[in-house]
Amino acid sequence: MLLEIMDNFQTFILLMFAAAILVGISQRINISYPIGLVLGGAAIGFTPIKHGVNFDPNLILLVVLPPILYYAAFEISFREFKSNWKEILSLALGLVVFNTFVIGVIFHWIFPDLPWPLAFAFGAIISPPDAVATTAILKRFKINNKLLTILEGESLINDASALVLYKMAVVALLSGIFSLSEATTEFVFTVSGGILVGLISGYILQNFSRIYLQPSVGVVFSFTIPYITYICALYLDVSGVLAVVINGLIGAKILTKHHSSSRRILGYVAWDIFIILMNCFVFILIGLQLQTLTLTMSLQQMLSYSGYAFLITVAMVAIRMAWVFAKSAFSYFKALQSSRAHRLCGQVLGESILIGWAGMRGIVSLTAALALPYTYPNGSNLEGRKEVIFMVFIVILLSLLIPGLTLPLLIRKLKIHDQSARHLLYKARKELIEVAKKTILHLHALKKISDDECDLLKAHFDLNKRLLELTDVGQIKAEDLESAKSLVIKEQRKKLIEIWERLEIDDKHLTELEQELDLEETNMTRLELT
Repeated sequence: MLLEIMDNFQTFILLMFAAAILVGISQRINISYPIGLVLGGAAIGFTPIKHGVNFDPNLILLVVLPPILYYAAFEISFREFKSNWKEILSLALGLVVFNTFVIGVIFHWIFPDLPWPLAFAFGAIISPPDAVATTAILKRFKINNKLLTILEGESLINDASALVLYKMAVVALLSGIFSLSEATTEFVFTVSGGILVGLISGYILQNFSRIYLQPSVGVVFSFTIPYITYICALYLDVSGVLAVVINGLIGAKILTKHHSSSRRILGYVAWDIFIILMNCFVFILIGLQLQTLTLTMSLQQMLSYSGYAFLITVAMVAIRMAWVFAKSAFSYFKALQSSRAHRLCGQVLGESILIGWAGMRGIVSLTAALALPYTYPNGSNLEGRKEVIFMVFIVILLSLLIPGLTLPLLIRKLKIHDQSARHLLYKARKELIEVAKKTILHLHALKKISDDECDLLKAHFDLNKRLLELTDVGQIKAEDLESAKSLVIKEQRKKLIEIWERLEIDDKHLTELEQELDLEETNMTRLELT
């Protein structure tokens, strides 16, 4: 028993090591890291060497979903979410239900001997797009914030709606009973109860962290918040998914308005790393589970199921495109009728194509597939589980590779960019510099800073203003400036090590000076992690 545990642990560590390398390679070649991970999962799944790592499917949703959903809630712009709630809910509720139904029908047509609840569970599993995979690509371009918010908001809400449908389908599958009236009542209770738990837990836990905890301890505490919220919701038999999402939205607002800068910096970096680890963990599990399945399947079965998965992927993209274009048709024809808004026709069309194409699936779908039970309550094997997991993986692989690798080209072709973003940022930054200079003069008038200190601070912000003006008019590029700054800091760091090696400074001085250089690079940290 002990040897088996050690073998499993060693296998897991080696696979996590390989997954981390895949993330690094993905960043190097400038592709979304879930693409690299899904290819790694495929490599594990189709190797003939049996690893034999087992896991409890009941724990998958509990371990993986709460932090993933909590993190997603912090990533979204709440103000933009409120402004675009109609578009978001159309995709996150209407499209999810429609997609679940149509894909469920197709699945049952392919496998008529498998029960309808399993077919709809499959449809719910592959309904929610993955925000991490999509936004990791889109954030490299100057895309309209509205588009990013719609895609992030859709992913956040449709995770909740798809998982509620998934839970209902699994319950019907295991019990063999389905009542529309009872399901509707349970749905309303589950959703409203989840929202209530999220509001209460969010207010209590987030304000406790804000008032009583120091930044480093607060970040550690933040990792427990989604799990506590999710478990409380489960005990009350309401939606843990919605509870975590609502809690995260409350936390995001408090983080922006009330927490210190050190808390935000520590929190964002720690959570970025944790989510990468969680993605690695899930893709390893799906690879191991896929390997177990492929060892029991013939080549003909794998080819057939892959063909079915391709058909479902095409149907999924067609459904999404049709839904998005139907929703955008009104805006498009309205723009056609107005001479003033006529120029917006191309923008509406381009944004619709982008939203329709950016439907990559990822970690939530994988987690839900892995959480399917092995057996019925009576102990008999759950027929169709291996087909569902295999096909979900192939659908995710196709949805990540095809749209994921073509999105950058599509964005360049459509010429979708935010015309007003640079002007708005310039205006806001200029106002920040002006208020800084006024504050300096006020402090000098109160004699809280000396003449020399006043001059130094003014010179610092005057330099920032000059850099801002030069980048705004295009005399210098902000990207080139950041790249040069990075090289300068790199050379400073080399020189610092040389000074330390000559024994001119001790370890404490080295650490202090290193931290000063680290602070200069802090604003580039999150960019490197995406």
